Amino acid sequence: MKKLILDLNDLETQSKNQESKLNKLFLELDEIFNKKYDILHPQNPKTNLLLRIRPELFALILEFLDLKTCFRFRLVSGRANICVIISLHQKIKQLHDLSKNLEYELNEQQQKYSQDIINQNLLTIQQNAQNSLTQLSKVAIDEIRMYSRPPQVVQKVISLVCILLDSNIKNYQENWSDCQKILKEPMTLLNKLLQLQIDNISDQQLKLLQAIHNVEAQQVQNISTSCYGFYLYLQSIVELRESKYYIVKNQKLHLEKQIKSNTNLIEKLQKITK
Repeated sequence: MKKLILDLNDLETQSKNQESKLNKLFLELDEIFNKKYDILHPQNPKTNLLLRIRPELFALILEFLDLKTCFRFRLVSGRANICVIISLHQKIKQLHDLSKNLEYELNEQQQKYSQDIINQNLLTIQQNAQNSLTQLSKVAIDEIRMYSRPPQVVQKVISLVCILLDSNIKNYQENWSDCQKILKEPMTLLNKLLQLQIDNISDQQLKLLQAIHNVEAQQVQNISTSCYGFYLYLQSIVELRESKYYIVKNQKLHLEKQIKSNTNLIEKLQKITK
């Protein structure tokens, strides 16, 4: 009797195990079926929220991005790529319009100042600048260099000479020893100043050099006749650089540079959008 009960229990356990295996098999088959259905009947992804953004909003976003970021944005989705291409076409049109305006402005400048506007007065100023330097001797420059503690006005004038020769100097020289190094070779210094190209004086340099207007000529002359020669030279150079001729010339160069930059950018964008 006991054996019969044990056998029945074993059969019942085996039956439950088989039932569990069958249930597991059915679940696996059901999962396989669902995966097959998903593959054969794909649904639109709902996780990519960018797909819900309207094209006009894409265009608005692109307005705040630089070109490099725009190119990366093309990889977000197909719609983003299309929006970027459209935006680039609009950018090309804007650049064309801007270039036309710049060319018009440049032509206007050329027609307005087509003649050589370096008049006799400017030539006289330039000659005066050179004369003030040629009157300086090695002894006169050494006299300035020998100052251990130069008068403030002398240091200011020589500091402006340093700024004129070195575009990397962003402020007045506070260390007199740096100025003394420039004065150490008088003939080299004079040659550099005589050969100076006024066109090469940047707007930033000019802004610093305009401090010469605040220096009193008589004060410089009373303290050092040698330094007065540098003072007259700086005054003439700054006056020349401030003249209408160089203002217009720099404006024209700036416009030409902008036009060239826009043209190069348009060519690059056109290659990308083809």
